[in-house]
Amino acid sequence: MRHAVVLLSLLVAAYGYDNGAPYSKLPPLGWSSWVALGPVPEKPVIDFCNEEGVMQAIDAFVELGFPEYGYTHFHLDDCWSAPVRNESGHLFADPLLFPNGIEPIVEYAHSKGLVFGLYSDAGTRTCNGIAPGSKGHWQQDADSFASWNVDWVKMD
Repeated sequence: MRHAVVLLSLLVAAYGYDNGAPYSKLPPLGWSSWVALGPVPEKPVIDFCNEEGVMQAIDAFVELGFPEYGYTHFHLDDCWSAPVRNESGHLFADPLLFPNGIEPIVEYAHSKGLVFGLYSDAGTRTCNGIAPGSKGHWQQDADSFASWNVDWVKMD
């Protein structure tokens, strides 16, 4: 009887985990650019990403079959944002690294069946100190991420 109660408790907990939110049934399994190195092996830059490299990484991730095993998240960490906000205070992709902005990257990831995520920071600067954080810009940043069709935001 005791084993039945434990088993039933586990089943209820597992059933209760589905709160109806998209992507909430599993932990975010996938790839993140954090500690991705580039642009050249001789002088690696921690958490480097650019448009061409991200597209190639998405292709490789899918071609290697990761989504078939539940690894469907593809996230860019502290590498995508310009070092300052634009004149109206919005975050935007670094134009030197992402000349077409973030939207084409998100669309490409979605076309491959992936969940796309971006990183921001709860402070005034991101972890690497490279880009602005979201402090004081919560709604503005959330609106930007939503307008780009970003599925998931990692916030430190």
